[in-house]
Amino acid sequence: MRIFFYTKYDRQGASSRYRTYQYQEHFEREGFITHCHPLFSREYLRDRYSRGRMATGFIDLYKRRIEDMKHVSDADLAVVEKEFLPYLPALLERKAFREGKRILLDYDDAVFENYRRSRNPTTRLLLRNKIPKLLEWADGVTCGSAYLASYARERARRVWLVPTVVDTTRYLPHDHEHEGLISIGWIGTPWSARYLPVVRRAVERVAREVPIRLIVIGAQAPAWEGVQSQSHAWSEEKEAEWIRWLDIGIMPLVDTPFERGKCGLKLLQYMAAGVVPVASDVGGNRDIIRGGVDGFLCRTEEEWVDSLLLLARDVSIRKGMAEEALVRVRQHFSLTAWAPRLASIYREVLSGER
Repeated sequence: MRIFFYTKYDRQGASSRYRTYQYQEHFEREGFITHCHPLFSREYLRDRYSRGRMATGFIDLYKRRIEDMKHVSDADLAVVEKEFLPYLPALLERKAFREGKRILLDYDDAVFENYRRSRNPTTRLLLRNKIPKLLEWADGVTCGSAYLASYARERARRVWLVPTVVDTTRYLPHDHEHEGLISIGWIGTPWSARYLPVVRRAVERVAREVPIRLIVIGAQAPAWEGVQSQSHAWSEEKEAEWIRWLDIGIMPLVDTPFERGKCGLKLLQYMAAGVVPVASDVGGNRDIIRGGVDGFLCRTEEEWVDSLLLLARDVSIRKGMAEEALVRVRQHFSLTAWAPRLASIYREVLSGER
């Protein structure tokens, strides 16, 4: 079986790295012949994070993607991350859907919400119905959360819930038996760091009660009152090591339609390192954390404060929940568990009728 992956990014982008690239060795062992066609390069992504949402060079990148789309019929199956051409009308993708032997869409974000709720009236007009059309044209859809799968099932022929997973063999469990500062950490990008202010007041209040430090991986650490902080530049080689330093891992979100489609990757990274996750009670976070068992889900500032204080003060609770988190991620959200299942889904798409 020959499979083309039309990813949004190369390995530098977390969604493409975890939804596609980490599976490649497993697919080769399954006998698949694979080739990845990323849209945005790592240079583009770095430029975007340093200069803002619109980086330079995107026209040339789109030209390359259009050329890659011309070869879609060379593959037995094309797996497309979200869409071929972001922010362009569905009509420009129609030919690829017609010529491709089988096309499977993959979603780990509610991009349809970006379009239909855009502040730009032109974007809303031209693109609000784009994703529903792609879902109807595709031979199947894989979704990273129950929220996304529910949306897709209203429009697509076949839908599979495939959570974002982690390679648990890359992580060494954190040692919670230590003295000194309790490390509360977050991993993400400069773009997703916009959610950190959700927990600012809660973390500042916790810092007045117990000695903590805030570790931010992948973005600049904020300057919050009374909170010691440090930041580390993200790298694929170092991320597991940085996460292992944490005692508690956080994932704050706002509760809006787009965020409800988030798939909770950072929670899985924390759990794989034996770090207790504390997250906003939003979207895919609910699919991952069992509140009070392997982490905490929070709706209010008070719940954030109570959860963080409990974990910071009681090493036995922190250690016990970390062990539960590690077991859960290994059993339900690991690359080892899901690689053969995803390969089976690809074979099912190929064997189905168009």
